[in-house]
Amino acid sequence: MGALSLTKSNRLFWLGRYTERVFTTLQYLLDRYDKVVDGLPIDHAAFCCSMGIGDCYRDDEDFVRRYLFDTEDPSSVLNSMYSAYDNAVVLRDTLSSITLSYIEMALSALKKAAKSDGPALQAQWVIDDIMAFRGASDDFIYDENSRNILKCGTSVERIDLYLRIEYRVDRIPAEMSRLLNRLYKTKLATNPEDLDTLVQAVLEKPDRLSNVKLISCIEDLFQV
Repeated sequence: MGALSLTKSNRLFWLGRYTERVFTTLQYLLDRYDKVVDGLPIDHAAFCCSMGIGDCYRDDEDFVRRYLFDTEDPSSVLNSMYSAYDNAVVLRDTLSSITLSYIEMALSALKKAAKSDGPALQAQWVIDDIMAFRGASDDFIYDENSRNILKCGTSVERIDLYLRIEYRVDRIPAEMSRLLNRLYKTKLATNPEDLDTLVQAVLEKPDRLSNVKLISCIEDLFQV
C-alpha cells in the first residue's frame, strides 16, 4: 500500500465530511420541513446557534428552504454537496467512475429538489445516492487506506453534527468506536490530547464533559 499525498488525504477526509453533512442534515431537516408545512414552528435560531452560523432567515419556512437549497448561503446543504462533488472529481482515479457517479446523481437530485414545490422526494433520492456512494466506495476504492480516511471524515462529521444538534446522541459511542478502528489503520496525524478527551468522555464517562468541549475536540482532532 503506497503512501497517500497530504493533498489526497485531505480531499478524501473532506469528501467524507461533506457527504455526511449533506446526509445527516437532510435527514434532520426534512422532518422539520414537514412540520413547517403543517404549520408547526421550529427553533431555527437555536439550530443556527448550534451550527455556529448567523441567523439571517425571515421565518421557519425561509430557513428550511434557504438552508437546504440556497447557493447564496455559504452554509447551505446544496453548497456542501457542491464541495463534496468538487473533491470527488479530483479524486476520480481513486474513487472510480462508478463511485463518482453516485456523487453526481446526488448533486443532480438536490438541484432538482431546489426547484421543486415539494422537494421531499428528490431530497430522499439524495440520501439514497449517498448511501449508494458509500456502498460503491467499499467495492471500488481498492486502496484500504483511502477507504479508511474517507470513513474517518464521515465519522468525524457525524459525531460533530450529533453533538451540535443533539440528534441521535445514543449512537455517538458506537460511531466513536468505528472512528477509532478506522483511525488506527491510517497514517492520519491526530491531536493526542483531543483524542484522549474524546475517548474518555464518549466511551468511558459520557456525562462528564459538555458538548461544547467535545465539539472543539472533534473539530481539532485531525490535522488535515
